[in-house]
Amino acid sequence: MSQSNSPISAPTAPALPGGPAHPGAPAAPIPAPVGPRERRVRLGHLALAVALVVVGALGTTFLVTLVAAEGEYLAVAQDVNYGAPINETDLVVVRMSNPQGVQPVPANELARVVGNYATMPLAAGTLLTPAHVTDRPHPGPGEVRLGVSVRSDRLPAQPVQPGNLLLLVETGGPTGDSTEDQPASSARTWEAIVVGVGGDGSDSGLLGGGGGSRTVTLDIVVPARDAPVIAALAADNELSVAVMPGQPGS
Repeated sequence: MSQSNSPISAPTAPALPGGPAHPGAPAAPIPAPVGPRERRVRLGHLALAVALVVVGALGTTFLVTLVAAEGEYLAVAQDVNYGAPINETDLVVVRMSNPQGVQPVPANELARVVGNYATMPLAAGTLLTPAHVTDRPHPGPGEVRLGVSVRSDRLPAQPVQPGNLLLLVETGGPTGDSTEDQPASSARTWEAIVVGVGGDGSDSGLLGGGGGSRTVTLDIVVPARDAPVIAALAADNELSVAVMPGQPGS
């Protein structure tokens, strides 16, 4: 048996990535590592982000201030007539922010309000203020509630309302003319407060003058000593009514 004398070849090392495909070939350059891409900051986006942050901060501050300014106050639950005592059922508690220019009565003063009297007609939904309440009843000591019928031509053209302060003027006759015994300059006058208004049934609501012979009934509060004279003058149609300046409807 003959043996082969061929030389044994050395094992070939595997080619490295980026290296020569064949031994002896020049090595390929290794690419430089690529870093993160630089991003440009856009000024418009930055300004928008800052504006959103500012608006959000202002909105939060406003809401916190609004919640802190809210309180519970008294409001009128149902209509209350002028001079009528105020009951607990006439009132309701409402929660709201304190309105500008108004001083509503806080809900914790309910006990102080109940039992007092309305200084004017109070409609349902009215926010109660100290000016709406008095501890003085109508009629008070030395006063009486008197009902008088006055012809509409003896009244102002504008409606007379409960709560009005009136000036009652003695007139000389059906036409209001003065007489020799009683000149106009010496006509007697009285102040009165209206606590109720009614009519002859031909109209509804608050009534006023404007001519004709329609009769308007007024419930007024006057000093007790003057009530007989005022009643007699009204019965003889010798009483005219004026609404004092600054009153509702004047």
